[in-house]
Amino acid sequence: MNQSTSDPAPSVNQGKGTATEHVVVGALLGLAWGSSLRAWMALLALQLGDPPKVTWQGTFAGVLLPAMVVGALGGRAVYAAKTSERKRWRWVILSPSLLILGPAIVQDHFISILLKTGMGGGAVGGALVGMFGGYALSGFGPRWTRRTAALFALPLLIASIAPVYFADPSSTRPPGADEVFSILLFVLLMAQLAGGISAPSRAQSS
Repeated sequence: MNQSTSDPAPSVNQGKGTATEHVVVGALLGLAWGSSLRAWMALLALQLGDPPKVTWQGTFAGVLLPAMVVGALGGRAVYAAKTSERKRWRWVILSPSLLILGPAIVQDHFISILLKTGMGGGAVGGALVGMFGGYALSGFGPRWTRRTAALFALPLLIASIAPVYFADPSSTRPPGADEVFSILLFVLLMAQLAGGISAPSRAQSS
């Protein structure tokens, strides 16, 4: 049966959801990811012998809010990749830089502390892993550039945790269950971040 000329044409966005839905879902996923990252930070503090501190400024403004914004941007990019031929959504690859910007804004003397003590290096390394890893998994661009990005992501991942868990190379004590779990949690969080950043490209190809 031929479609009547009076019948409305099917929407190109049918079944793809709305931009608002994608942003909200992305923000919630980012918030969940940021909460898991904050839990890892608390576990790390316990392993280092420091009582974990949860503050409005450090936890909510420095960790959870940036993670939620990164998730929201990722959700919007997924929607754009599904519904538009434009490629501006690819700029979402830089969104993990907000994970550095958040702590840099809320923490006094962030740069000087980073350079003198290395504190905050995890935020920098994690953000870079997200960007390089996300690009490596994205599927766009020349293959050699994606392979190069993957080669950068792996050393950055190791460098982000090695100073904490392997600070004493002379120690012969085998890692405990808490240390193994903590490393596993961090690696999984970084893998999820890279996967989330590459999600728009997979949405476009589907």
